[in-house]
Amino acid sequence: MPLNYLTLQSQIKKYGESASLQKREFEHKLEACQALFHQHAGDMIGLQRLVEEAVAHNKGLRCAVPVAEPLDTHQSAPSAPPGRTIIAADGSQINPDPHGEVLFALVNTGLFTLQPGSKAAPRTQTLSTLLFDDALQTSNGMVSEDLIALLRDVREREILAEVTKEFPPPVITLTDGPLELYHEPRLDKQYETQFHNYLHALDELSLNEVITAGYVDRPRADLVVRLLELLTPESAGQSRAFAGIPDRSLFESILQPGERSAVFALQSSSSASYEGRKALHFFYLNSGSVNHPALARVEIPRWVAENAAALNTLHATLVEQSRQAGASPYPYPLLRAHEVAVVNMDDRDEVIRMIERELAERGFAPSSQSYKQINKGFQDRKRI
Repeated sequence: MPLNYLTLQSQIKKYGESASLQKREFEHKLEACQALFHQHAGDMIGLQRLVEEAVAHNKGLRCAVPVAEPLDTHQSAPSAPPGRTIIAADGSQINPDPHGEVLFALVNTGLFTLQPGSKAAPRTQTLSTLLFDDALQTSNGMVSEDLIALLRDVREREILAEVTKEFPPPVITLTDGPLELYHEPRLDKQYETQFHNYLHALDELSLNEVITAGYVDRPRADLVVRLLELLTPESAGQSRAFAGIPDRSLFESILQPGERSAVFALQSSSSASYEGRKALHFFYLNSGSVNHPALARVEIPRWVAENAAALNTLHATLVEQSRQAGASPYPYPLLRAHEVAVVNMDDRDEVIRMIERELAERGFAPSSQSYKQINKGFQDRKRI
């Protein structure tokens, strides 16, 4: 049955009216937020103390913490150094389907390796991991899609920690999304095991001085905004002075094309888990053009944040590689890694056929979908 467009039309009209009101409110809040930003740009120590005091009362506080650069820092991209190796990793997955012919899950990791300025051809690699039997079970029953996504993220980092040993420095690794690992369910034992594996992979990257980063395109986070909210009277209560203002709205007016912001430390409920050299930091980057800014948040560990040469190499590389994508700036190696990693329906169907052939050779009866899935498929064919 089609949508009821008649009733939707009136709701869409209200949507537009609400958007106009929110736009005016947004502009008013942003102006006040920008004023605080510039007023306290150089007070790094005072802001650090403010965060410490706030954390004493709220362990779950999530915000930016200034480190060594003024808040309004805007650093131009240096020249990209020669002899770099860039390795991007991305992952995709097939989630278990209780109504499907066979029960399994799959994690697929794609790698793209590039050495700018060298004669070496770019290299692609795919690593596929099939999950079945006990790997699909948790203490709460069937493994969730979220836990499969966690396995995918951990696998990316483990593979990067291994393959980077093949190359001399400097080596830059890129992944899509934040370095901070956040998945549910956190209480399941498998989460603890995989999180330990993730931290171990970061330790391996640290030992090899790999310049590792997570790239968050069009970020919606308000980490710096929440820092500024600690300066407002509202912060003493439950309300928020600048709710709805993302960090990128602050930095779009500050960062020129190719520039990065100050480097901030990340204060969050998981900060204690990323100890020492693994402590999470980030900066904002404008990889766009004069009329079309393209803001990204780049998450890095402390060993990169505190190494000026590594930070400059990463900054230069991200600007250089993002411009390879033309009018839609995004790091080219990450685009290629995604292409390598993506699993489509034909791939899924072929894996199912391979499993079914193996089972048939071992004397198992032919499998089938659940009656629910069969009927849904029949209805889909009728609609087409």
